[in-house]
Amino acid sequence: MKNTAKLIIKYLFFGISWGSTFLVMFCLFFFAIGAKDIYTQILDNFVKQAIGSMIVGIACGSTAIVYEIDRLSHAVKILIHFIIGMGVFYPVALYLNWIPFYPERVLYTVAQFFFSCGIFVLIWLCFYFYHRKEAQKINDKLRELERNDPD
Repeated sequence: MKNTAKLIIKYLFFGISWGSTFLVMFCLFFFAIGAKDIYTQILDNFVKQAIGSMIVGIACGSTAIVYEIDRLSHAVKILIHFIIGMGVFYPVALYLNWIPFYPERVLYTVAQFFFSCGIFVLIWLCFYFYHRKEAQKINDKLRELERNDPD
């Protein structure tokens, strides 16, 4: 139980840190490209923007804990992570105007949803390939240690 609580707290702070990091990166990006209107919109409403970023970070980052559950298939883990992540991201993004909503332009809203899903998948793939590469490094090191073992 103690290890489970530590793991949950670890993933919670992992999510908060990623959400906050993305907010800062976007602010720096908009500042660097001179998108003062977007940058100002974020800063004028910074507390809501920061809380929204942390909530999305928690939803996307913390739900990665499902990958620690061995009894679920990998496909189910991905589906749970995606549904919770997007289920929180999209309403927060609409509420905070990260994605503009035009009721009269339903196709635009649907396209924005699929674009957001694509970004989620892209970020997920980056993490997947990073962790796969790290696992490969660990396996290579273990094989090397095994070869050098005198027993």
